[in-house]
Amino acid sequence: MSAWKYKQLMPKVLVSKLRLIQTKDMLDLIGSPLDRVYSQLTKTPYHKEISEISPQPPSSTSLEEALLKSYIRTVDEIAHCSPRGIRALLREILMKFEASSVKTILRTKMAGIEVDQAVKYIISAGRLDASRCEEILKNSGNVREVVKLLSDLEYGPVLDGAMEEYDKTGVLLPLEVAVDKHVYSRIWKAAKKLRGLDGRIARTIVGLEIDSMNIRVVLRFQELGIDKDRARQYLMPISSVLGRKELENAIRAKEPDSTIKHLLDAARINLARDYQRLLMELKGEYEVHKSLSRAETILDRELLKTSLRMLKRYTPFFNIGFVLAFLNLKWYELRNLRTIIRGAEEDISPAKTKELIILPY
Repeated sequence: MSAWKYKQLMPKVLVSKLRLIQTKDMLDLIGSPLDRVYSQLTKTPYHKEISEISPQPPSSTSLEEALLKSYIRTVDEIAHCSPRGIRALLREILMKFEASSVKTILRTKMAGIEVDQAVKYIISAGRLDASRCEEILKNSGNVREVVKLLSDLEYGPVLDGAMEEYDKTGVLLPLEVAVDKHVYSRIWKAAKKLRGLDGRIARTIVGLEIDSMNIRVVLRFQELGIDKDRARQYLMPISSVLGRKELENAIRAKEPDSTIKHLLDAARINLARDYQRLLMELKGEYEVHKSLSRAETILDRELLKTSLRMLKRYTPFFNIGFVLAFLNLKWYELRNLRTIIRGAEEDISPAKTKELIILPY
């Protein structure tokens, strides 16, 4: 794509990238009381949405919602000055936040949390604004009723198609994965419509994120002992690195160690450096701790590292790589801040909070 089409977009992204919170400043917030976290965030790009919170001082829930609104505003501003194809992709990426609201509603309902407490865990987004989320919580007695109340949105039919698996296993994972698969399918379709260098870069970045999701699905379904044939329907074999054959081999493995080895072998055969780095870290972590939750943290951390590498890789050029890498970094910044806020409110030790945030080391 010719550089002139980026004349508004790139300066916007470059300035936004320079305003990301530095790692040392993020670490300095850990262990701080909520009022200090709030005070420090008023000096960041989040100040506009934070200043609109009423009443003051904010609760952790209202502060988290302000952070998400700020992120969505950033994406909207970038989308507004983007070429049409990139704008369409960014609009689909925003659906991840609606999906997050759906999954949180399901989790709180599964856990039997009262409505007034459940709303504190839900960060509303898009068509699932605060009033709609509260309405669903109030008018549903169980997970199946939540699915019914979502029937006017595409999430209802998507969840309904996974209810049989939920009924058999009694766990939410099939429902959550069905929602993720739906959203990422839309994101992938938008990425495939881009042409030239933008298209190749977008498919590489989005493909790596989807394959990270595939790895989580394989490992989690394996842990739960869900039938391999049923597990296949929740995978998205879209990349040239971890395609259908590679994922089939991973599913057939008897334990996570073998699964990770199959995937790493595929990455080596395809000379996929980013995949090799990700899977080598995953292999080392699981061999030591045998913990899937820790392994999933490694997946998140490696995606963050990949975004940092792509910022360096694509900075000299006018293309979508820099944009998507920045948005991933911004999203991890938001996730880390939400973790710090929760740690401050629930009096979690600084050491434990540091374990839960995603930093590039």
